[in-house]
Amino acid sequence: MYHSGVNEKDSKRIGRSGACDLRLEHDSVSRFHAAVEVTDEGYLAVCDNGSSNGSFLHRNGRWIRVKRVVLGTQDRIRFGEEEVALDKLVELFEGRRPVRLREGWSVRGKPLLFDQWAGDLPKPRVEASEVTFDMEQYEKVVIEDARHNLADVSGRLLDEGVIG
Repeated sequence: MYHSGVNEKDSKRIGRSGACDLRLEHDSVSRFHAAVEVTDEGYLAVCDNGSSNGSFLHRNGRWIRVKRVVLGTQDRIRFGEEEVALDKLVELFEGRRPVRLREGWSVRGKPLLFDQWAGDLPKPRVEASEVTFDMEQYEKVVIEDARHNLADVSGRLLDEGVIG
């Protein structure tokens, strides 16, 4: 699982059941479809409960099926076929503890490039320069590597009793 700071006790259930904290009517939503939780750091996380129709995150211009994800300010979330505004999820915790959404956060810790900002990024400049190749040096390096590899393999074969 991605985020270890989720506080299981401070969660809200989402689904079609009347026992859910956020009740959704669409047929594609399971009775207990997902849970919304607040991490120890105060960020909002969605955890799918193994639902048939899945929970989906819209990030970087496409929908991705997720099991657990910490939400960002530019994300969109869908349970089955029903999309839910992030404001509704934040409101579930109103008055209990502060809830935040990550700004430009990604699942693997790399910055996100949102579609509306991509055009503002500077384009990398690639310059080709003259490349030189020293064949003698190349052969020396290759031969030296081969000797080391052969010595390593020979040593292992001796150690394991394959050769004597």
